[in-house]
Amino acid sequence: MLRRLTLLALMVVPLIVSGQEGCGVKLKGSDRSDMEKALTHYNAHQYREASQLLRKVAQKNPKAAEPQFWLGMVSVKNGFNVTGVRKYFPKCLELCPQYPNALAHYYMGMIHYTDERYDEAIGSLEHYFRLANASDDKAQTAVYDEASAYLHWSRFLSEANLNQAPFDPRLVAGVSSKRNETLPYITHDGRQCYYLRQTAAKQDRNSFYVKTGENLQWKLFVSQWDDTAFSKGTELPAPFNQGVPEGSVSLTADGRELYYSRITHAGGYANSDIYFTTREDGRWSPLQNAGTNVNGDRTWESQPSVSPDGSVLYFASNRKGGYGGTDIWRCRRLKNGDWSRPENLGSAINTSGNEKFPFIHADGHTLYFVSDGWQGFGGYDIYFADVNDAGSRQPTNLGLPINTDGDELSFAVTTDGTRAYFPGRLPSSTSSEVLMFDLYPAARPEAMACYRLAVTDADDNPIQAEVSLERGTTYRGEGSIGMLLSMQEDNILTVSAEGKMPGVVSISAASMRRGKASGEVTLLPAMKGTEVPLQVSFVAGSRLTADSERVLKAWAAWLIENPRVHVAIECRKAAEAKAIYDYFLSQKLRAERLSHRGGTDINACRLRVQ
Repeated sequence: MLRRLTLLALMVVPLIVSGQEGCGVKLKGSDRSDMEKALTHYNAHQYREASQLLRKVAQKNPKAAEPQFWLGMVSVKNGFNVTGVRKYFPKCLELCPQYPNALAHYYMGMIHYTDERYDEAIGSLEHYFRLANASDDKAQTAVYDEASAYLHWSRFLSEANLNQAPFDPRLVAGVSSKRNETLPYITHDGRQCYYLRQTAAKQDRNSFYVKTGENLQWKLFVSQWDDTAFSKGTELPAPFNQGVPEGSVSLTADGRELYYSRITHAGGYANSDIYFTTREDGRWSPLQNAGTNVNGDRTWESQPSVSPDGSVLYFASNRKGGYGGTDIWRCRRLKNGDWSRPENLGSAINTSGNEKFPFIHADGHTLYFVSDGWQGFGGYDIYFADVNDAGSRQPTNLGLPINTDGDELSFAVTTDGTRAYFPGRLPSSTSSEVLMFDLYPAARPEAMACYRLAVTDADDNPIQAEVSLERGTTYRGEGSIGMLLSMQEDNILTVSAEGKMPGVVSISAASMRRGKASGEVTLLPAMKGTEVPLQVSFVAGSRLTADSERVLKAWAAWLIENPRVHVAIECRKAAEAKAIYDYFLSQKLRAERLSHRGGTDINACRLRVQ
């Protein structure tokens, strides 16, 4: 934010060489002569002499605005005397609201801005511009850029105050204790909360030192949800909490991969890198460095946030090639499992300041982060943006009173998008706590929900499969595969496995809102004669519904990737089979790979491998 009035002592205003008559009060005789002498002293930087004469004239002419204006200007030039600025410019404009020198309105605008009267500041600064734009006086236009900045900020803050967001932060019971807690992370299913808690380091039982001298350190904890509240939390076992500083965590939707940062001392300097671990048989595997594409040489990488399907990793880094300070970067998962070279999120997200604590929501495209480079209310503010629409507009500030003139650090939003968790402090508390509040609708991401799909073969055996969503995310696993589906738009899933015909499934947003949490699909061999049902419907005779076209588009994509597979399209009505055939042709499938027929022996539309 702009600095307050009390901090503007170094403002330089060019010398002013001409006087202004007071509104309807003309100085005469010796008063006019003293006024001219005062201006001569002013232009010679003799502010004490100028002030003495101006006070004399003002005392003899209490209704004259001109000496009040110049006493204000002496206060500006003579070490920026804030008391004088606040006294004389308001008095000048009280006597003459339309005072003809633009600087009177500029400094009045500064006073209003400092006092957080932003609407009044807007009025004063707009008056300044009306006069300055019509003036050839360089002294009056010398502060044009400063006035523009104050007007810009006044409008921003006026609108922010007028449109304050509903905000009722509440303590997260169980997670918050008498100790300090910070950097909360809620798993996608809402069953766990990871966070850092400040604890006392273990001491020698025979130590002479008393508990008041205990050494405090931050450790990673996790609290479990037990239907009504979170548990009091337990310290994470190895490979965590091994005596080095650790940061916030981020997990994939299936809960099998965890990413976080830790600081190590190597080569004589503190280095923060990102590590990951996988959950195996109920335990976390030994930590592994995320690799040289994620972690730069002698650079700071921290605060990772992994996309639900584990395909994209967002993080903060001060590496070269950014826009200044700390930027937000991302790496994409390659086919071999490694991470790609880092990609800066660009000027749509990053500034010459610092951007930190990225949090990619469960929808895979709404990014929350903190920044001190975008327009805000002071320190680090929380912003959000759609990474799929980056560049079309600047990030949105969460607004007052969520953001303050202090630093807001770390922000996490639940999978359904309704609640936010952040570290903070209630007025009644003396320690940092984990708080939550209901996120207002305009700042909510796409509502998502957890879903598990059981994938089996014809003999009902669980198989290794891949589930690709129309939105571009892909989940992998064996048997029961965890994923996130939208509660706002229908979901199209393509389930595939080696040597099998795929299954294309449509799961409606309405069913997800009603709490549908699981399903199953059986994949049959990709061999001649295999029949696979098509989840399609028709309107107005034999016209495909929009949802059916989305299902068929997924089938067409799979057939294009598997050019040796030829299929017959079979429906009870020949016209419906022909409609599907025509749609496949529109998706660039070759006609020789397709055939179609209708028949009374067919109950529902299907594909038969030829």
